[in-house]
Amino acid sequence: MTGIPERKLELVRKLLAVAEHPGTDPTEAAVYLEKAYAVMAAYGIEQAMLADAGMVADEVGQLTVTVGNPYQADRRALLAGVAAALRCRAIYWRSGRESVVRVVGFGSDLAVVELLFTSLCLQMGSGVLRVRAPEGLATVSFRKSWMAGFVHRVCERLGEAERRAAADSAASTAGGRSAELVLVDRRAQVSRVYEEMFPRVRRGARRRLRDWSGWEDGRAAGDQADLEAPRVGSQRPAGLIGPDTA
Repeated sequence: MTGIPERKLELVRKLLAVAEHPGTDPTEAAVYLEKAYAVMAAYGIEQAMLADAGMVADEVGQLTVTVGNPYQADRRALLAGVAAALRCRAIYWRSGRESVVRVVGFGSDLAVVELLFTSLCLQMGSGVLRVRAPEGLATVSFRKSWMAGFVHRVCERLGEAERRAAADSAASTAGGRSAELVLVDRRAQVSRVYEEMFPRVRRGARRRLRDWSGWEDGRAAGDQADLEAPRVGSQRPAGLIGPDTA
């Protein structure tokens, strides 16, 4: 899997350090956070264009993540959403009390998926523990809808940033192909490999929320989520198993 250059990670960490400083104005902090993700989105476009021109090797591969409890289904949805926003395809199956998620995509995109999922999973997990349901509402269902809103908004933001990066790219391949066309082709290549790997896959039923009470609060938290590299010293395995509180 293609690794992200250290210089890119260092730039992102510096942007996040400013955004996370207690003295930074919230509006200014949001600008720094968006800039951090823009760096990664531009990196993805750059790798796609270089690979299309034959200047770097970037092949379709796979990433396997084991997702355990708590909130297993919600974390699984986060991983699938991040993967889709970054032109990857995801499938999962149960293995005992865990879910095994297989993500198929180009190596450079898989590296970003893994990085973002680790960071966002920690942010969602710590955020939902601070959530308190309003009086008269069940905490579990409120937290479920909060996480659904968080995932929805985070993935919207990822998609928006990717589209901006593609539109802003002035680069073209030797054959004159635009970034948009290159990305469409890469998504199609990923789909072909995915369908060859899983020819008889069955689409699961769409999750239905019975309680939407925490949705807007979750979306608001998703607006504030850091869409970049995990903080130094904050990483732990995304599939860490804990007590099942879902």
